[in-house]
Amino acid sequence: MRIEVFVDFSSELEKIWRECEADAAGYPFQSYIWLSHWQNTVGLPLHSILPQLIVVWNEKEVQAIIPLSIRRLMGVNVLEWLGGEHTDYMGPLLSKKWKNIDKEFPLCWQNIVSKLVSFDVIHFQKQMEYIGPLLNPFVMSMSCYSNLSANHTNLKNSWKEHYEKTVKIKLRADSRRQRSRLAEFGELKFEVAKDNITKKKIIEKMVIQKSRRYCDTGVWDMLSVPENKVFYEKLVEITDDYIKIHCAALIVGDVFVATHVGFVDKSTFYYLMPAHEGGDWERYSPGRLLLEHLIEWAIQDDLKVFDFTVGGENYKKDWCDTETPLFEILEAVTFKGKIYVIAQNTKQTLKQMPWLGEKARQFNVWKKNRK
Repeated sequence: MRIEVFVDFSSELEKIWRECEADAAGYPFQSYIWLSHWQNTVGLPLHSILPQLIVVWNEKEVQAIIPLSIRRLMGVNVLEWLGGEHTDYMGPLLSKKWKNIDKEFPLCWQNIVSKLVSFDVIHFQKQMEYIGPLLNPFVMSMSCYSNLSANHTNLKNSWKEHYEKTVKIKLRADSRRQRSRLAEFGELKFEVAKDNITKKKIIEKMVIQKSRRYCDTGVWDMLSVPENKVFYEKLVEITDDYIKIHCAALIVGDVFVATHVGFVDKSTFYYLMPAHEGGDWERYSPGRLLLEHLIEWAIQDDLKVFDFTVGGENYKKDWCDTETPLFEILEAVTFKGKIYVIAQNTKQTLKQMPWLGEKARQFNVWKKNRK
C-alpha cells in the first residue's frame, strides 16, 4: 500500500480524484469540484487552511481519497475534514474494492499520520456510519460519538402517491389554503434556474433572505462574513458531471417569496439552503410551498432520495421517513490538544442547555432592537 499526500489542488491530483470519484462510494461533498471551490473561496482566504489530501494506492489502483486539512484554532493545530460548515457529510471517498483491505485500515492510518504536518488534536465531524455500501473505516476503528443527525425521504413513483402517503392531511389542506391566499397577490410560479443569470439572481435573493432570518432569530449570520457569501455566489461557476447546482424560487407576481440553493447528484436531491421572505409573507408558509415543488420536481426527474441533510429541525418530521446519526471523533494528541478537547466538550455541554440558548437568543434580539 502506498500513501501520497498533496497540499494543494493540483492538476495531477484533479486527474486522480476525478477518475476515482466517477466510480467510488462517497457523497458529492467529497467531489473535487466542491472541496476545491470551498478551499479557494473560504478555506484559504478565511481560515488559512492547509490541505492534507491523501491518496491511498494499492499497486496501481486508488483505494481511497481522504480529504483532510490542518486548521489553526486557539493556538492549536487541528486535523479535520476539509469543507468546514458548508459541507454536511464528511469522510473519505472509497473505492468499491476498499472492503478487500478494510482490516488493514489501522495500519494504513498509522502510515498516513506519519506523513502529515504535525497536529495537536483530531476533530472529525459529521461522519456517516456507512459510505454507500461500505462501512466508514474512521467510525469503525476510532472512538466516536453521535451528537447530530440527518434526515431524508425515499421518493415514491409519483408526486401524487408520495404526497398523499407521506404528508399529513392537515398539512396538505393548509398548503392548498396558503396557495389560494398567495394567488390573490399575483400569479404564483415555481421557477428552476436554467441559466447562470437566473441562478445568480436566486442566490443573491437567498443570501438576503437567509441573513434576515439569522438576525431575526438571534442566530449568528454566517453570510455576513464576505468569504462565506462569496462561496455561495460563485456556485454559479460550477459545471460538473458529478454535482449539479440547483437553484429554484417560488414567485408571487414579481416577488421571490421563497428561494432554495442546493445540488443534485445521480439519484439524490440535496436540500441545503432554503430561505423565504419575512414580514407579512411569512404567514403564507412560502418556504413549505417551495419545498413541495422541489420534492415534486425531484420525483419528476426520476431521483430516488430527497436529502434534508444535517439538522434536527421539527418540520423535517413532516416530510422524512429516515433519520441517520452522524458521528464525531475528538481525540487529543498533545497537551495543547487536551485543552482544545476540554473547550469543545464545554461548548457542547452549553449547547445542550436550552434555557441558556434561549437567554442568548433573547439577548441578541434585545441588542438588535437597541440599535
